[in-house]
Amino acid sequence: WKNIADDLDKVPLFSVATAEGIPVAYQVTLNDDKTFSVPFFFCDVDFDKFQSRNETGPLSIGNCLQIVVYDKAVIVPSKASIAQAGAPPGTSPIGQKVPMWACLEISEQLDDGKPRLPIFMDLNDANEAVREAVGADGGKVDDFEVVCLSLSGAIEQLATVPEESPSFHFIPPTSSMKYVEKYHSATSE
Repeated sequence: WKNIADDLDKVPLFSVATAEGIPVAYQVTLNDDKTFSVPFFFCDVDFDKFQSRNETGPLSIGNCLQIVVYDKAVIVPSKASIAQAGAPPGTSPIGQKVPMWACLEISEQLDDGKPRLPIFMDLNDANEAVREAVGADGGKVDDFEVVCLSLSGAIEQLATVPEESPSFHFIPPTSSMKYVEKYHSATSE
């Protein structure tokens, strides 16, 4: 789990928080039966959501997963990402799996020579990586397919059969990383 968590710790999530910096808990009802109060951790920056409210500093998926696994929090993918993954229009992202994107023909070489598959949280970033790879190595963009995976499925594969699984590199959305840079420069002043 440590090698997975180290990579996931570089992927930011965002949360609306109280004035004290505690993530706001939302009411979630399952099967019209039980209601829980849990914080939501958002996968990408929705400026409308965060501009008018307090927010926590960027949190990492690695840290958040530790409480999500015990049903003490919910990770919420973006509406755009679930639509790109095939959800019908108007589907609420709450309770949906977090879609991830990868091109199985593109990998990074590790120092030991083993391949590492980049997995993107943003489809546009995955498509851009394909364009860059084609530009560097040749070929046609149309010959490469970007497929949808789930965050939970990728983690499960890495955790249950690590020796048989490819190494993954989780890549956050460019928009999130720009926001993190802006956040850190504002808080360091």
